[in-house]
Amino acid sequence: MSETKRRKAFFFIDGFNLYHSILAAEKLMPEEQLKWLDIPSFCRSYLPLLGKDVDLGEVHYFSAYADHLQQEAPDKPERHRKFVRALTASKVIAHIGRFYPKQVWSHQLTMWLDAYEEKETDVAIACKVLSLAQRNAFDVAVLVTGDSDFSPLARTFIQDFPHKKIRFAFPFARISKELKQICLDSFTISKEAYQKYQFPDKVRLPSKKFVTIPQEWKPNSG
Repeated sequence: MSETKRRKAFFFIDGFNLYHSILAAEKLMPEEQLKWLDIPSFCRSYLPLLGKDVDLGEVHYFSAYADHLQQEAPDKPERHRKFVRALTASKVIAHIGRFYPKQVWSHQLTMWLDAYEEKETDVAIACKVLSLAQRNAFDVAVLVTGDSDFSPLARTFIQDFPHKKIRFAFPFARISKELKQICLDSFTISKEAYQKYQFPDKVRLPSKKFVTIPQEWKPNSG
């Protein structure tokens, strides 16, 4: 008797959507460490929801460094870079976009103000999902996001790849009713999952050196 072929799940992480979910969770769990998230272990824990025959394939993380904050918060971009180094050392594939300057109107000040907006993530995720699906790289795509802008992607995927599955893992407090209606098998991530799946304080890099959790990300850091 031949063995049943196992299916492969790829996870696609909307970094900023996940980050804002973690910020919301921190307000309810101020004594817990949440930001130093071990994303591969975190993703692996949800495989049973996808089926007994599903293994974890690639994990893709999409974000951008807020280098425009260097003057007011110089350590913030560096903390993010440390986290990405920990992720890539754990075989996560990182896709780093950019922030673009724009002007927004302030009704209170009655003037235009300079601002920055991260604009590449949604398109980058959609392109990567469809490209890998076209190459038959996976059987199940799991998008960790609650951004309803992914509705066109979900509809296109379902239409063009009927033999594959797409599901959304909604970060805590980021549920999209629209996405849930399109992908009925989607599920919600609990805030406790962030606390459960944390990297050790020091993560070993391929260079044999270590990257250490930012002190500001530890509980009671001040």
